[in-house]
Amino acid sequence: MTIPLVGIILFPLCLLLWMRPIWMLHILLLAGVLPASAALILGGLGVQPAMVPAMAFMSFVLLQWIMGVHYPGERTVMALCLPFILVVGWTLLASIIMPRLFMNQVMVWPQKSDSVGGRVLLAPNFGNISQDMYLVINAVFLVIAARFMTRTDVRLDRLYRTFLLSGWCVVGICMWQFAHRVAGVPFPDTFFYSNPGWAVLNTQTAGPVPRINASFSEPAACAAFLSEILFSSVWIVLQGYSVASAKWLVPASAMALVCTTSTTGFITVAVEICLLPVAALATGAMKLLGNISRLIAVGIALLGCGVLVLVTVAPQVVPAAQFVFQSTAEKKDSQSYQDRSQVDRDSMSLVAETYGLGVGWGSNRASSLLPGLLSTIGLVGVMGLMVFDWKLLRAAMGARKRVPPGPERLVIEGVIPALVARLIAASLSSPTVGFLDFYLLIAMLIAAIARIDLLCMAARASRPAQLALPDMYAQVARGHAMTETDRPQIHA
Repeated sequence: MTIPLVGIILFPLCLLLWMRPIWMLHILLLAGVLPASAALILGGLGVQPAMVPAMAFMSFVLLQWIMGVHYPGERTVMALCLPFILVVGWTLLASIIMPRLFMNQVMVWPQKSDSVGGRVLLAPNFGNISQDMYLVINAVFLVIAARFMTRTDVRLDRLYRTFLLSGWCVVGICMWQFAHRVAGVPFPDTFFYSNPGWAVLNTQTAGPVPRINASFSEPAACAAFLSEILFSSVWIVLQGYSVASAKWLVPASAMALVCTTSTTGFITVAVEICLLPVAALATGAMKLLGNISRLIAVGIALLGCGVLVLVTVAPQVVPAAQFVFQSTAEKKDSQSYQDRSQVDRDSMSLVAETYGLGVGWGSNRASSLLPGLLSTIGLVGVMGLMVFDWKLLRAAMGARKRVPPGPERLVIEGVIPALVARLIAASLSSPTVGFLDFYLLIAMLIAAIARIDLLCMAARASRPAQLALPDMYAQVARGHAMTETDRPQIHA
């Protein structure tokens, strides 16, 4: 057992701040940008840094629960989480039954395919146990964090700002690694890539252009994170929120995403651009259509000016850019794409071979999200997740309409685009979405909905009929705004 430098920093820090659980959540969001490093190494297994503050947070809150502490929005949180809890229960049960029910009848791709080089016959394995453990931790953390964040003294908007700060951290690491790859600036590989269980692709190139993966295991994973930062910051800026540094994060995250040269990132951004008008129509904010048009026009103008300056200063960039564009356009002809597509086709065939039940969580590893879910948890699990997503989205849109712009609404406006972007990217190149920072974003969304419900109930119970909720909510928003150093258009 060894403790890398990340663990040497995190363990004492979490121990020191254990009595302040909200700080654990801030630390988790920042530690979430280091998925390829390890806080603790046990043999060939590395514990991800986000797991340390998550376990510290859960231990403190569970201890409070044992002592009889309750939170104001527990009923709403549990109602929203019920479909997900049922899906988790089905997943755990199926991971035990399905590998034994269909044992030696179907071929699957194992979790560690490098050791076998291809598909194997289905049988119960350690992957069922390890993936179940991760799932239970993620699910328990989601429910506990959502319940805890309904406390009135928890500032959800500050957590969202920490999420944006993590985006700035990744942008900085991208630029640092780019300088390392191009100019030889020292870069601490051993700090960012200390997890022995991850295959890190940090030396890839697209022709003469280095592919940047920052603190992630591969460029596609880095691009997926940057796409959610980009989509989230773009949407809150379009909505009129003036969160500190959010406007500058839009071009910064876009530039860092370009440095990854990831096809996954480019496609995700293209889908996000197409979704912006749809989101404006769905939310009833017709004025955003003009803002979106202006944003696209300004983006195209800045891109054109940047290209002209870059071509003038460094003309050797032109053939490199042409190579990147050509390799992206011809991605379907590459061997890696063919291999990943074959894995997805094999995974989809398991759905019919198992009569829609799946082979069990942890038994098969696909290349993208939907084949991975269908092949493991089956149609029942996927339908349950769709019910959970629809119920959560509907509740979020309803809560958004009930209050004027404020802290909770800022979280709803910012978190939904981030979750959508992460799911789009995972649908292209990730078999699961199992990172704790992703589940924390879901918990923040659920907590924001529950807090708005509490505000509405309090307004109905204690306020006279002529005093509307917006008046009460505006007073809360003004109180929060007094702590801000910037002068936002919308105080959140």
